[in-house]
Amino acid sequence: MWLVLAATAACAGTAGTAVRAPRDQGTRWQARLLRIEDTRRDEPAFVDSLAVSTDGGARRAAALTIGRLTARSHLAVIRRLATDADSGVAATALFALGLLKDSASVALASTALRRHGAVAVEAAWLLGETGASGREAIVSALTDSGLPSATRGALLLAAARLRPVPAAAVVRFVASVDTGLAWRAAYVLARVRSAAGVRALLAASSAPASELREQVARGLARPAAGDSLATEAQRALTRLVRDPDARVRINAVRSGATYGASWRASVVMALRDADAGVRLAAAQSLTLVGDSTAGFWMRAFDADTAFAVQEAVADGAARAGAHVAGERTWRGSSEWNRRAAVAQLDSRGQATTALERLRPWMLDRDGRVRAMTTGAIATLADSATTRFAAKGLLRDALRDADVGVRAAALTGLASGATSDDLAAALTSYDVALTDGDIDARLAFWQLADSALTHNRGVLPDSVHQRLAAIARPEQPLERVAAARISRFSAWRDSGGTPRDLAWYEDRAREMVRRSPVARIETARGTLELRLAPSDAPLTVHNFVSLAERGYFDGQRFHRVVPNFVVQAGDPRGDGSGGPGYAIRDELNRLRYARGVVGMALSGPHTGGSQFFVTHSAQPHLDGGYTVFGRLIAGGEVLDRIVQGDRIVRVTIR
Repeated sequence: MWLVLAATAACAGTAGTAVRAPRDQGTRWQARLLRIEDTRRDEPAFVDSLAVSTDGGARRAAALTIGRLTARSHLAVIRRLATDADSGVAATALFALGLLKDSASVALASTALRRHGAVAVEAAWLLGETGASGREAIVSALTDSGLPSATRGALLLAAARLRPVPAAAVVRFVASVDTGLAWRAAYVLARVRSAAGVRALLAASSAPASELREQVARGLARPAAGDSLATEAQRALTRLVRDPDARVRINAVRSGATYGASWRASVVMALRDADAGVRLAAAQSLTLVGDSTAGFWMRAFDADTAFAVQEAVADGAARAGAHVAGERTWRGSSEWNRRAAVAQLDSRGQATTALERLRPWMLDRDGRVRAMTTGAIATLADSATTRFAAKGLLRDALRDADVGVRAAALTGLASGATSDDLAAALTSYDVALTDGDIDARLAFWQLADSALTHNRGVLPDSVHQRLAAIARPEQPLERVAAARISRFSAWRDSGGTPRDLAWYEDRAREMVRRSPVARIETARGTLELRLAPSDAPLTVHNFVSLAERGYFDGQRFHRVVPNFVVQAGDPRGDGSGGPGYAIRDELNRLRYARGVVGMALSGPHTGGSQFFVTHSAQPHLDGGYTVFGRLIAGGEVLDRIVQGDRIVRVTIR
């Protein structure tokens, strides 16, 4: 369900002296909050003044800003807001306390479970975010039949965040007549492959709700079923792999493959499924069920013409010590991704032989092929037989013109980096200063940290002098990376440079206008996404701005994981590209149901242009990735998209 928690009317209910929210020009106070979040430069007096405003919207916005800043100096303020009489304010404050992982708020959250509605849902989420501190409260509340279904559903998802999962408290809900509770309980048990839940999952394997069968199929893998229930689990999976719902079949193929060769026929059958996601899941599972005969792999390779499927088959064959003839035509292909696939295959097998096969790929005309090859060489640097030669190739790659190659080389050298590695990396850093992308500079600081840790006191003076000459980086992300090193700790400030207040006022006005719709035209059809500026104004503005200048046009869906996400927004097409800048996360209370649009990240505040759309509910993403839209049309198109499909154009209306 798309959970939009709208603004509520102002009311009294906060402790302290209530004041009117600053309403100069209507949007000025909201603009100031956006500037605070964008730059991560707190203005305590201003934020606290909003927290005691008579305007419920101002109190709610202040609570969210505190959570996004993870500003623990405001904890007393936000705990007070969590008891606000305005349910929108209280729910947002509880969500913010979850972002802060405030274990001291467990008692407060336990009490808030009784308020029902959004407040109780966010209280449950907070308990899950506190981990072990919230375990007793979650388990106790799950036994309370007086709590409404929405609250218990939220508690089940909170239980999924605990380690170990309290299976005994969860398992009874799998048999609930309430589908919402049943699938959530099954999700919890399946996500951790709980042995304690297998019998309950087996009993639900014929349930009428496809979302429940989907989780059952996921939870019946061999690691959960063990020897004692393996026969029953396989019997259920044999039925589920023929389920009318493709998402159920995808999970059944994956789980069935964990039983090995006995499931070979079912996986091979799935290679010819009508659904592209099922076929790809089957191809990726072949390595668990296949044999080493060339004939087996050739038949699998020829079962589908989609490159993503054939690539998965070829990789499985290489792992099994076999090869498929079709891959040989990729070696001289004009398409970089096919050459990159062959290079990846060449990295398999005995280390010294693999390294020799990879050397020629470092001369490929396309940086993306060289970057993938560099990453493969980095893995060979861990082998005693190839360490010296592999590290030499990685140091050579530090001079490559492609930022992705240099970033991969720096990352590969970072583990146990020597003084020679750091000296070479310093030269590479000078090149990286001219990059439009920050990846190589971030990788440099990772290597520098390793080298300084492992070679303390033995680095040449020339290296220390070159380190001392590095200017304070302009990018906040780079300053954070550098500040992990003690000598650069003064750079720890992650604040960004603010824009004119008028720019933030424009974004604040966009928050209350009609939400824009993004139309993503593909060869498979059109996806329509309703964007959510009221919940993620800076993220939506960034996406709209990129779309309106044609940034996404002609790009491809570079990552598709069946029954998880489709991902796009990378101009390189290899998963490492972006717009040359990063935007701040805008974590919010929207949940990852099917068709929800989120920002892809490689760490906090690293979003730029890559985005994803979920195939199915993914509660583990809640509160961790900015939600900024949802699918309103084109669900069947979403399910047809395969890796490599092209975006024709993105338009905004």
